[in-house]
Amino acid sequence: MQASIAGVKQVMLKDTDSDLVRFGFLLLPEFPLYALIPAIEALRIANQNRGRKLYDWQLISVSGDTVKSCNGMSVTVDATIQDIPWFPTVIVFGGNHPVQQMSKRLLNWLRKLARHGSVLGGVDTGAFALAEAGLLDGHQATIHWESATTFADRFPAIKITEQLYTIDRDRITCAGGHATLDMMLNLIARRHGATLAQVVANAFIVQRIRRENEPQRLAAEHITGDIHSPLTRILHDMEENIKTPLTADRLAKRAGLSLRALSRVLRDRMGEPPMRYYRKIRLQAARNALFYSDVPIQDIAASCGFTSPEVFSRTFKEYFGVPPREFRRNFASDGLKRFRPELEQHLKN
Repeated sequence: MQASIAGVKQVMLKDTDSDLVRFGFLLLPEFPLYALIPAIEALRIANQNRGRKLYDWQLISVSGDTVKSCNGMSVTVDATIQDIPWFPTVIVFGGNHPVQQMSKRLLNWLRKLARHGSVLGGVDTGAFALAEAGLLDGHQATIHWESATTFADRFPAIKITEQLYTIDRDRITCAGGHATLDMMLNLIARRHGATLAQVVANAFIVQRIRRENEPQRLAAEHITGDIHSPLTRILHDMEENIKTPLTADRLAKRAGLSLRALSRVLRDRMGEPPMRYYRKIRLQAARNALFYSDVPIQDIAASCGFTSPEVFSRTFKEYFGVPPREFRRNFASDGLKRFRPELEQHLKN
């Protein structure tokens, strides 16, 4: 049996000898439970509303043991990868430390599925496993925005886009979270029609099914309410110049403002002086790199615009309460790996 594939950006998810559509959800340690539940519930609700079994699913782990999610809850699986020589559609739910889950056994299994025509997907950091196995070469992919920089550094030849999800032939990748529901609703619509997809969305109290190319985050122009405003330009420049930060003078000139006006705009709207807010953005990028990768701390410091590891360590501790090395060590323990701390960034009215 093979999954039926039809054209670029199109995928049919079904067995060739049956109308039953089957999904295998591979759970890696620390997988995002908040992404798995919508995926399963969307299929369950579709079955319930049609009054028959349209979809079936199995939970899979590499070893067959229960898998602990990122919030500490353990999930019992139905099978180990050894039990499943082939499956029509397998979606990998990646964890907080994706580069630590790349076992030879897992990668060989994914390659075997691909050779036999399986549709393969990755949710959140699940795309790391597909990329490491060489299964995203020549495909466009999506990954959670927090881990996008780490992914791009590790797999520079793979084109990634910061959108909700991407369906590119026989590969499906998704940012995770609520975007998982949008992805599943799209797949339901492709297989069983838009009406059923909307019925499922209604059950979730979702008024609109988002398109795959919609952004994961609010862009600066949506935050400021004006695509042409100086603040929009400033925020764009800060986000796009992490490794080599722009000076305050350069930020002001690019936004068509004086230094005094630059300071006033940032203080009035973001509540902080320009360069302090800019440093906060760079620290968030550094935190993401520490969380998702094993890149040396001195390399992270350089990639986020800090003049030395010492300066980076001191500044990081000021914001997060612990130095980078301790932060990384803590997140390898059960005590802290269940959440993703964010720097607060409030927009004032």
